[in-house]
Amino acid sequence: KAGLVQKPGEVDRLYSLRPTAGLDAAFDDLFGLAVMKGWTEATQVRGIADRARHIRSRMAEAFHAGPFRFILDRPHCKEHLSSAGAALVPLTGVPAQEWATKALGKLETGGASDVVSELTHAWETSGGDDHPRNDTLRTEAGYFERNKDAVAYAEYRENGWSTASSEIESCHGHLVQPRMKIGGAWWHPDGVDDVLALRMGRANGWWEEVWAAQRLAWRSRAASFAEARPSRAA
Repeated sequence: KAGLVQKPGEVDRLYSLRPTAGLDAAFDDLFGLAVMKGWTEATQVRGIADRARHIRSRMAEAFHAGPFRFILDRPHCKEHLSSAGAALVPLTGVPAQEWATKALGKLETGGASDVVSELTHAWETSGGDDHPRNDTLRTEAGYFERNKDAVAYAEYRENGWSTASSEIESCHGHLVQPRMKIGGAWWHPDGVDDVLALRMGRANGWWEEVWAAQRLAWRSRAASFAEARPSRAA
């Protein structure tokens, strides 16, 4: 799992890398990186992520001490609108992408509740006694209900805010995969954390500091062994 912290107007960013098993700790990593970037309780934080429920709640928890605003990743939003549009075709006859484009326009300009209402009504009328309801419509209605305060993309663009997590998607390709998927390599699961830590240290410009700290740890360990070793008999 990858994350990054970046101040508006700056090119430099700090990355966080964790295996899936360490997902919960990844949010604490993000907060720590934000502090390194100068976060204070007055800092306005915007978190961009995809649809997973736990991501939004954990980001908000990590940054609860200051103003935080979640933004639903726009490409993922469009994927869900396309899915909902396809489910509506048998009921409305409107081509899926035509409906999705119009619905996106509503979301962007503050009409998220209208989209939720339309999908909810469509689900309620999509089946009867002899025909089950289309659960895709219910699922998508719930998705936009949970995120209706995070899709005002026109406002975000006007403020100069990003609306996509594409940088996170791309960092998997240039940080993680070139090392973890290198041809001919075999990895033991126990070593993944260490490799990711090295990749993160290098990406964040901490390479020398990482190895300086490691060398100190090695020297300290060697010294403790030397002290514990029995002296040779004269």
